[in-house]
Amino acid sequence: MISKIFSKFQSVIDKSKIGKKGVLAFDLGSYSIKIAEIQLIKDEPVLTNFIQGRTYKNIIINGIINDFQYLVSNIKNILDVFRSNTKIANVSLPYDLVIFDSFKSPHIPSEEEIKKKINDEIPYKIEDVYYSYYIIPQKDFYQIFYLVAKKEIIEEYESLIKTLDYQANNIDADFINLHNIIEAIYGEKSKLIVDWGDSKIKLLFCEKGFPIYSRELFNLGLKNLRKDIIKKLKVDSDTAEVLVVNPEKNNYPEVRELYKNYIKEIFDELETTIKFVTGKFNFSIENIFLVGGGARISNICDIFNEYLKINTQLIDLKKLIKFSDNFDPNYINIVNTQGAIAVATAMRDFI
Repeated sequence: MISKIFSKFQSVIDKSKIGKKGVLAFDLGSYSIKIAEIQLIKDEPVLTNFIQGRTYKNIIINGIINDFQYLVSNIKNILDVFRSNTKIANVSLPYDLVIFDSFKSPHIPSEEEIKKKINDEIPYKIEDVYYSYYIIPQKDFYQIFYLVAKKEIIEEYESLIKTLDYQANNIDADFINLHNIIEAIYGEKSKLIVDWGDSKIKLLFCEKGFPIYSRELFNLGLKNLRKDIIKKLKVDSDTAEVLVVNPEKNNYPEVRELYKNYIKEIFDELETTIKFVTGKFNFSIENIFLVGGGARISNICDIFNEYLKINTQLIDLKKLIKFSDNFDPNYINIVNTQGAIAVATAMRDFI
């Protein structure tokens, strides 16, 4: 399991004393904002609340906060119906804002060697970033994986949390949080995590115990399918939204054709990427885990299983976390898919 990446934000939580105060976690996307609350009740983490709301247009672009005050207003409006007394907050840093890469070395490099190598490879000065790394021994060399984020971006997210009157506890990469919670539930397996979002699809390949490669599939997010449905059927955005996750609804034959082409394009990219990564790192994928809005598409796991011949599943958070009794069973499916990153971020201090 990967420990906290950006050491600037060490945990302020003493789990033995946390009581019911718990942790609030924010997953801030360009399409929607997800907020999850975990409370430690009788020494057991319980998901006591989850909410998502639409992100105001253009206030977050590729992870960058484009309008700070408008985002504060956006989040406060969502929190108005959340009704939580928790004041400790974790934030999931969008993948767009993190550089994740690796390099090889014939020996275990020193801290200074690693720092110099990272400085040579990233487009920023090393003084302007937070970075972390882990070293994995291979047969004839060492693979050094590193993560980098600009200090000014981290500090802006910290400022956002403080402006909302919360105490920033941990800010970490969203895919690290996802990797850790999946590993906590299902054990160490070589896997591909597919985060199927609105603007893009993010792929994270993991060996047993650690991530090794990531890629973004631009222009293959759900908004592209939604735009095609609106254009083809001349329907409003709400109708298109329903058809995106349930293409059989209202029996539109045109939607099935759009879907067929959309899914084929995704699988073409997936097959190419899987072939490249498994060859480069000499490993095979045991499981594929789907999260994000695309994971709510009807029978999507069966479609993946049939096409890629790799066991594909959604995350079942209830295997690790108790849900509060007030959760509607149907809403749990939304939490398992669209809320997975927020919940994983809230669980950061408990796994």
